[in-house]
Amino acid sequence: MALARCEKCARPKEGTATYIHGHYPISHPNSGLVCGRCEGEVRVWLTDQEEKLYLVGKRVFEFTTQTAKVRVT
Repeated sequence: MALARCEKCARPKEGTATYIHGHYPISHPNSGLVCGRCEGEVRVWLTDQEEKLYLVGKRVFEFTTQTAKVRVT
């Protein structure tokens, strides 16, 4: 499940998942998505498994709380 964090708050390191692949949401920087910690402009961070899907064309990912999904460029 993807997470949204700004450059200042950096790559998320909490929880059991490892997030190492960052992508900008569609319409960046005017996407309307903000950092889950400080409300800055975000990158959407993906796990290795999600990145593999991204590389074969998937562009819509769920956030960990399943309250929304995001499309990345």
